[in-house]
Formats: sequence, structure tokens, C-alpha cells
Amino acid sequence: MSGARIGFRNGTLFWLAAVLLAAALPAQGQIYFGISPIRAEHRIKPGGSLTEVFLIRNNDAGPIRIKVYGENWTIRDDGTAAFIGETPTTYSSKDWIVINPQDFRMNPGETKSVRYTIAVPPGTPPGGYHSAISFETVPDASAARAGNRMLFTGKIAAAVYVIAGRPAVEGDLVDFTLGEKNGRPAFLMSVENTGRTHFRTRGTIRAFAASGEKLFDLEIPDDVLLPESRKNIACPLPRPLDPGSYRVVCDLDIGRPELLEMEKNIEVIQ
Repeated sequence: MSGARIGFRNGTLFWLAAVLLAAALPAQGQIYFGISPIRAEHRIKPGGSLTEVFLIRNNDAGPIRIKVYGENWTIRDDGTAAFIGETPTTYSSKDWIVINPQDFRMNPGETKSVRYTIAVPPGTPPGGYHSAISFETVPDASAARAGNRMLFTGKIAAAVYVIAGRPAVEGDLVDFTLGEKNGRPAFLMSVENTGRTHFRTRGTIRAFAASGEKLFDLEIPDDVLLPESRKNIACPLPRPLDPGSYRVVCDLDIGRPELLEMEKNIEVIQ
């Protein structure tokens, strides 16, 4: 992420300063704290529970106050995450999570543990459920009134995925085309999740000239598709394709034993 500072402590990765809500929400100010991990995934049987921790570190020069809470999130049509608070979602795990502590102060350079317990209700249908645990600074109004510091809040949200039971991963590679992303040429894949659990994408796109010569391999980005959703995923090209005919093969891995494969002949004109 451009502009982010990354630090290490005891082998743990902390995202600092310019991390924005862990999913590209607008910044409200510089963020001088970090959390680890930034994403958690757990497999828990219905009726079972699990307790884990997040580590949070204050990288500011002064003390900060943090509040921690669960909230729902979804994915917008443009592929970015939207954190929506209490607004319900079909596959929410927010109400299964208990967080401790929920409000605390930290001195400069201090690291704290925040415990969270997930209890999956008995009878929960097999599926992949998700929510977020959000860490937000509480502004120091007294310091701002005294003219010592600017008044702003910063927030980092960690995605929490819960797989209940053994849901099947189901999905399709609907189509892929040659287009552009952010002004750069890219192969654009339309991927659909037809199942009840999320999956992550990986794989390779191979491009061949009309002569059969392989031109390059592209790594498919690591991206998440929520249950019963569709997303367009872009794979930027290393360079624009010259005019001509090409054979392009897409091998998409969504976590099933077999790959999803699609082959296309693409014509690039002047």
C-alpha cells in the first residue's frame, strides 16, 4: 500500500500510519497504531467456540485511547469493502463475537492484547460467515481545546471469517476479456461464487502468440468472494499487447480439487 510504514516487533507484522481501515475507506487522519493480524479465519463446529487475540501497538509519540467493536461489512460493486455497522447481512458472524477489552488507553510504544471469543450457535447451517473487529481512536477533546493536538479519529478494521461445518466451495469463471484497469491494460475476469462460503482466488493467466510462443504468465490476484456474490477481478498486463492474434488460457483456483479453466482467442487491432 503506497505510503504505508511497516514495522516488526518479535516477528509480528504491524501495519502503521497510512493504513486506512484495512480496506481502503477514506482516511480521517494519520493512523499511528497498528494491529496484527489484519485478517483472521477460523473453522468452528456449530455449538463450538474459540478464543484468539489481536495485538495492538501504539506507535504515536503520545498516549491514545482505543475503542474496539464488532461490525458488519460487505463488498461494493467496485470490489472495495464497505463497513456498515449494525446493518444486517445474510452471512454475518458479528453477534457471535465477544471482545475484551472494548475500551482502553495505551502509552507510547505500548503493545496490548485484545481477546475475542467466537461462539457459533448450535444448528447454524454450514457456511462461511464474516464480520469485522474495528479498532478506533477516541479523540482527546481536552488536549484539542488546549491547542496541543488536532482532533481526529483513526480506524483499522480486521476482517474475521468463520467457517461453520463443512460447506462446499462452489463457483464459476463466467468470462474473461481484455480491457483496462486504472488506465492500464488488463485481463478482466468475471468470477461468481454460487456457494454458501467465501473463497479466495489464485491461479495463472497464460498468453501465447499466434505462433504458439508463450509470451508471459500472469498471477491472478489473491481476492475474496463472499457467499452468493459475483466480482470482477483485474490482472494488469506487464505491457500492452501489440496488434495481432493471441491465445489466452486462464486457470483459476478457488479452493476446489479441480481448476476452473477458460481459453479464448483474442484479436488486438490498431
